[in-house]
Amino acid sequence: MTDADDLKHIGLKAREDIAQKVGRILARQENGSDKEAALELARVLVEDVAVSVREALSRELRTCSFLPKEMLLTLASDIEQVSMPFLVASEAMDDAFLEEIIASCGDKAQEAVAGRNGLSEAVGYAISDTGCKNAVVTLVENETADVSKRSCDRVVDRFPNERSLMEKLSERADLPVEVVERIIFKVSKRYGEYMTEKFGLSTDYASYLVSLANRQVFSRTLEMAPEAEMLNYLTQLHGINALSSDILLNYLQNNNYRLFTVSLAVLLDKPLDLINERLAHGDKKILARLLEAAGFARSVIGVLLIAYERLLRAR
Repeated sequence: MTDADDLKHIGLKAREDIAQKVGRILARQENGSDKEAALELARVLVEDVAVSVREALSRELRTCSFLPKEMLLTLASDIEQVSMPFLVASEAMDDAFLEEIIASCGDKAQEAVAGRNGLSEAVGYAISDTGCKNAVVTLVENETADVSKRSCDRVVDRFPNERSLMEKLSERADLPVEVVERIIFKVSKRYGEYMTEKFGLSTDYASYLVSLANRQVFSRTLEMAPEAEMLNYLTQLHGINALSSDILLNYLQNNNYRLFTVSLAVLLDKPLDLINERLAHGDKKILARLLEAAGFARSVIGVLLIAYERLLRAR
């Protein structure tokens, strides 16, 4: 293999080829003299005056599982053409290094890190806490990233008036239920003010329309939540005597069948599987008995049965 001292006497195309070969050698798992020589060459190539050489090297090094920190920093600090693809995909960067990049590098570097596949909760929080707006947007849109409750809360705290960002956050499949109401309140409050101003609505009427939207949006989001989160929320609602017939009727009218059945399980203190089994055939008589056991009056049960029948026809 070429010696590091000889590189300055070699043409551009040859240096590009060497950079590719060096990167491939370093990406292999086995150790040996070739790998040690390749690492020595790589230390020189990352400083090469030609962008194409550094780009060729960084492209091959993305699958390398270990690189010296100084080399990682050099590649991560290079021009965007070299650094961005490397930051997005390098396997040699651990969480501590990525958090360092978030804290010390520019907006584009933060965006690149935010787009990484399988981003950890710790790095996700670092972006939520100090990342630029575009990096936070990229994080929120990255469905493979672990975006925890504390990260969501931090995004809402930092960007309370960014409606589009709040909407993107609300669309995440893993959004914790506890965060949903905070997002809806911020989005709908601004929309209520917009309706009042644009259409000349009274504040009370605009608030009423927004409250209806709130309930529907929250129900749709809760419907997609993991079963444990849904049970936790509805159990808390029941604990303050707020899991009422109006709530159940709202779930039926908005086609939130899963919420309706989980609510019944909570009200009756029965396993959800049992409730689903009993309602599997859509028998209204069975539902009527369950609602009666839950303590609802006959008049209320009648209204719920009508809504239930309409839901079954619509499914």
